[in-house]
Amino acid sequence: MMIDAAVRKAHIGWNIRQNPTDITIRVTQRVKASGGFEEVKSQIGPLTVRVFVGSRPLKAETVSERAGRKEVSESYSLLADYMVNLPSSGPDVTQEFDSYPHGKFRITSVHPQIVQNEVCGYVAELERVK
Repeated sequence: MMIDAAVRKAHIGWNIRQNPTDITIRVTQRVKASGGFEEVKSQIGPLTVRVFVGSRPLKAETVSERAGRKEVSESYSLLADYMVNLPSSGPDVTQEFDSYPHGKFRITSVHPQIVQNEVCGYVAELERVK
């Protein structure tokens, strides 16, 4: 049985309404400018999405960066409807948001949910940063 795109959009909307979270995504994009790179900052939102615990274990890990150390957990995901139009994440794009009471998150990958060649929603893998 093939599912219709309108039905899939309705399912995603219903799922988000069961436990909605309002967020604003801060986007930082590195673009080539005058022989180097320039950071361009923008925002997406406010949006109503669903943040949920994914299927991976809830194990936090400490990572070292230039400015120090931080604790991250990669066991969260985000569900957004088709109107959000999330850009793909990559080495030149950083997307972050705060979600009360969950904390601060970074979007590590974005997967469009496509039915009958139509985007019906987005699932994003999240990295929780403490």
